[in-house]
Amino acid sequence: MKHGKKRKFSYKKTLRAYIILLILLTILATMYVINTLKKYEKNQVNNYLESVVADLKSAAKRKSIGKKLNKINAQKGEFENNNVSIEDGLNELMSLDYTLTYKENENSKDEIKPIYDIYINDNKVFEIELDGTDMETRLSLLTFSNWKTKNINVEAQNGLFKYDISVPSNYKVYINNKELTEDQISESDKDEGLVEISKYVEIPYSIKYEVEGLVKKPSIKIINSKGNEVKYEDIKHEQNIIECETEKEASQHLVSIPDILKIAENWSLFLSKDLSGAKYGFNTMSTYLIKNSSLYDYAYKWATNIDITFISNHTLKNPAFTNEKVSNFTIYNENAFSCEVYLDKNMRLARGTDLTDTMNEKMYFAYYDDTDDNKNNPTWKLVNMQSITKNK
Repeated sequence: MKHGKKRKFSYKKTLRAYIILLILLTILATMYVINTLKKYEKNQVNNYLESVVADLKSAAKRKSIGKKLNKINAQKGEFENNNVSIEDGLNELMSLDYTLTYKENENSKDEIKPIYDIYINDNKVFEIELDGTDMETRLSLLTFSNWKTKNINVEAQNGLFKYDISVPSNYKVYINNKELTEDQISESDKDEGLVEISKYVEIPYSIKYEVEGLVKKPSIKIINSKGNEVKYEDIKHEQNIIECETEKEASQHLVSIPDILKIAENWSLFLSKDLSGAKYGFNTMSTYLIKNSSLYDYAYKWATNIDITFISNHTLKNPAFTNEKVSNFTIYNENAFSCEVYLDKNMRLARGTDLTDTMNEKMYFAYYDDTDDNKNNPTWKLVNMQSITKNK
């Protein structure tokens, strides 16, 4: 009886097969981990929302974003053209470069079915309702929702585009050939001093228009004070406001310049009952003021009110004024400027105490004729004063 040959057991082949199996299992495990991490990362809310917006952007390129939307609730303002559709505006908006931000809607209460607001350039455009009921756990560690999009709604009560346009007050701005009015002004740098000056001389100041309710990028036309169209980026170069540090520099831009320190000294003396002239110096001070202006009325009330009689008895020291300085000129045009004045008035009270009264004011001047003879002979008048620091 013949016996078959015994096959020799090969340890090398077995070890090789075992190693190959381990490598395959390691590869599969690694792929599973990588796939899990990718899926986990993809289903983080912000990442999922970005993918939704990317899908909307892709649809906008095909001019078919409307097919992705469940509801459109957007308002067109008075400066939008009537023939423009919201969908056309959305297609245009999503094709532009923009800043995208997400914020959970204030009415969103369910963590599994949240609602997120999508802001494009700080303007709310979309409300996206998500469904995260499909939960998944992997690696016994990571539990996450496989998000689905339930609804995409357009919620743009203020339109899709919003513009803030800053121009001088004597410029005109047209949006889609419609002129902006005071109703669209949101900010103005017209401070109290400029308000007073503008009562007597024409002076431009900066205003900001805010325009909402635009569905597509509008045509914007800006007309300067000379009636010429200008580009928005060129406006600053057109303004004639000049800033100077010293009185000498300012005098080069004005036909004449008043004796600012003399006016400031007289005002300080007037307030402390030290100015010569009738009515405690009012008749002297009034020559620098415009008749019936706010500052003129204030000075008259001070001169005729009983309060002026309560000024403490004192004498002026010698010198009466020290540390005098006129600086920081702003020339608005040939008929208006402002500057900062600092001075210390040195006094000695009747009881022997020294007192320094500091004046640090921004003074506004207008070149104006307040006479009644119609000779058109303007002079520089003090129109307003604003304290820079509180007087001691």
